[in-house]
Amino acid sequence: MTGRWRRVPRVAVPLLVGMGMAVAGCSSASEGSGSAGALPGPVPSDAVFRDPPDDAPRAPSFELELLDGTPLDAGEQWSQRPMVLVFFETWCEPCRDAQAGLNDLARDYQDVVLFVGIAGRSEPENVRQYVSEYDVAYPVGIDQDDSRWLKYAVAEPPLVALVSKDGRLVRGWPGGIGTAELREHIDRLVLG
Repeated sequence: MTGRWRRVPRVAVPLLVGMGMAVAGCSSASEGSGSAGALPGPVPSDAVFRDPPDDAPRAPSFELELLDGTPLDAGEQWSQRPMVLVFFETWCEPCRDAQAGLNDLARDYQDVVLFVGIAGRSEPENVRQYVSEYDVAYPVGIDQDDSRWLKYAVAEPPLVALVSKDGRLVRGWPGGIGTAELREHIDRLVLG
């Protein structure tokens, strides 16, 4: 699986049928980091997703405003593809240590799996600085009222959660998860 999805370059995302305009997710990582520009394009036609385990509960749905003000509806997104939710804070050392690996995974699975960063009560300027400094490769929003953190029982960062296509909570990892192990779990949902 490693590398297969890399061959779907963002700049090659086809024009929307009948619209004559390119998908907004085609911007470069530096232009789109943390914002709608980091949203994936259409799911590749050869992407196939496995069903989650039968006992996986429904993931709590939520909406989140991204750093550029774009609204993101989690339920709408996971109706198309799996999601990895990354709950973090800008001051969190383990979050910083894990960021390069999460960026690699987000780029490897680009249009197949959506990674979303959910900062807690960090100041917006600090989140933007974090996104820039660590070249975050996926959209990021701030949970100023803690409602998303509460829905996912985040006591402290980091917490990573994997949601299947169709919105089943496959697994959550308080304290985070290593890149190789997270890749294994994603590969159980994505055939390729």
